[in-house]
Amino acid sequence: MKSRRPALILFAVAAIAGLASLSPAVLHAQISSTSSSQQIRPIPAQSPQDAAKVVRDATLHQSARTGDLNSLRSTLQQGADPNARDATGRTALIDAVAGGQMEAARVLLDAGAKVNITSSEGRTPLIEAAMQGHLDMAQLLIGSGADLNVTQRGSGTALEAAERRGHNDVAALLRQAGARSSGRSVGDTVCVRPWKGDGYCGTVEAVNKTAFQIRVTRIVGCESGCSAKPLCSAGRTVGGADGIAEGELISTVSSCLTHTGVQP
Repeated sequence: MKSRRPALILFAVAAIAGLASLSPAVLHAQISSTSSSQQIRPIPAQSPQDAAKVVRDATLHQSARTGDLNSLRSTLQQGADPNARDATGRTALIDAVAGGQMEAARVLLDAGAKVNITSSEGRTPLIEAAMQGHLDMAQLLIGSGADLNVTQRGSGTALEAAERRGHNDVAALLRQAGARSSGRSVGDTVCVRPWKGDGYCGTVEAVNKTAFQIRVTRIVGCESGCSAKPLCSAGRTVGGADGIAEGELISTVSSCLTHTGVQP
């Protein structure tokens, strides 16, 4: 029997020559067809209109933050949406408020910016003004119809935000405008009763961040005097012969408030 090796060699050479004769494009197509499920589909090109909108929105927010009124007005005239959110979910009005840019805020409001529109996290321009302590900005927003009692998760209402940050002038403005109390604001009755239900109650006279000034209106229990607590009773006993009594002004902290929004 004759050897088949020369025939096999000739077949292999022919196969290699056949592959070599294919163009790179055809060869790539044949290889790719075996793994079509792994192919990456091309991303559709952005239309000129969409690209222009992205540029306008970015310019709008930048102009609002910096107070560049010429750029802001020009961008609005070009058709920018005054209520468009940026990549972080904030509106241009919130950016203007955060930067204290009063005139930019006025331009946006005049152009149709919604005073109560929220960021993607639920923050309104008024809550932003309260957090930053911008009194004049808060006045502008209230005069433009801002809802005083919108609540943002984690920040609360504008009044709560102002009190927590120690912006007492903004908090006073909000209360005067009719902002609802959280039950622990100035004028509210609260209780500090961490002594197994005993302690004292009183009226909040001042709030500064987490510190509260409370005018004691009644002692609950503590007939023999409840033990002194550094944070909750300013280091003094409560009740008894020599302890805190009705009429005194006591400093405490928010973590000591056991009851809020209490009926006087």
